[in-house]
Amino acid sequence: MPLRAFIDNEEIISIEQTDEQWDDIKRRIKTQETSLILPCCKQEGFLRKSRKGLKHFVHSKSNKTCDWKPESPEHLKAKIEIIKACKINGWKAIPEYSETNWRADVLAIQNEKRIAFEVQWSKQTFEETKFRQDRYRESNVRGCWFFRTAPKELRKYSHTLIANNEIPAFKIFKDEDSNITAQLSQTQLPLKSLVDNLLKRKIKFCEHIKLKHKQDVNIVFFKTSCWRCHKPQHLWTVEPDLRTACDRDFYVIGSLWDDDDIDKNSKIYEAVKQFLQTENGKHLKIGKLKYRYSKTVKNSYLSHGCFYCDAIFGDFFLNSEKLEGQNSSNSIVHKVEIEFGTMRKEGKHWCYSENGEFCE
Repeated sequence: MPLRAFIDNEEIISIEQTDEQWDDIKRRIKTQETSLILPCCKQEGFLRKSRKGLKHFVHSKSNKTCDWKPESPEHLKAKIEIIKACKINGWKAIPEYSETNWRADVLAIQNEKRIAFEVQWSKQTFEETKFRQDRYRESNVRGCWFFRTAPKELRKYSHTLIANNEIPAFKIFKDEDSNITAQLSQTQLPLKSLVDNLLKRKIKFCEHIKLKHKQDVNIVFFKTSCWRCHKPQHLWTVEPDLRTACDRDFYVIGSLWDDDDIDKNSKIYEAVKQFLQTENGKHLKIGKLKYRYSKTVKNSYLSHGCFYCDAIFGDFFLNSEKLEGQNSSNSIVHKVEIEFGTMRKEGKHWCYSENGEFCE
């Protein structure tokens, strides 16, 4: 179902025509005042409406061949949503646009910028995808792909797509109402919305995941006892529900035998010491966070220790205790706002931000 044609050398997009314009074109073709030419093969075509009222063009019967391939309703619907998003943002959207050695489902143009949007509802190999992407690049066109089933080289074991700045690609779906949706990080949203955010530059490729600068943190104080003197006391940990700058989950994984554990963060430790001065915290017995020598690793590292005898509490053994403490009804939870500064970890992703704060 082509959406683009030429009448008297003037380009028209079917879905942009009003009913009155559509009927007038049909009349002019019928009376042979004009002819409609399809850009894919330079042959004549005519107008048609689907049962659901979608305006499109079809090929006239001819002995000449055309490499136009029939499109699924889902493919066509995705193209229409892309065109709508482009128009909203002031971009010219040309469906089925072709140059010397490539053809794009939708080419978006704004001044000198050009983006080729490609919808792959059927399977396509990585080699073919890269080949076509390279041709776009040679023409100074930015390619963006929407895959129903992406090549294995572009997806993870979980079938989510790998963020790749060289081949921007997003997974698309058809929901129960036959709407086309797209995956962005941990969220599914309408395809039109994703393209809208891309054109508004609210989505950006980032090499790292950055912790949100300021956010509420739950510090959990749980019961434990010393392995050496056996006296009961408390320790602390942080609930693993922190957020990134782009509001993704920031999974906190306890590190071993170094200073990178989130629980050892200087801002967290300062909040712990302040809580110990309050009515709710002054009865807690908690050892200092400091460097202690470990016979296990034969080195010193920033560690928890006993309030009474200062014995080191090894990171390896504390991992399970901290997890139990987070789930214990006897633990004390202290909510506090923390300014972390810059804290990030490796993680290529498509970063979404309403306010321009990205993870880079």
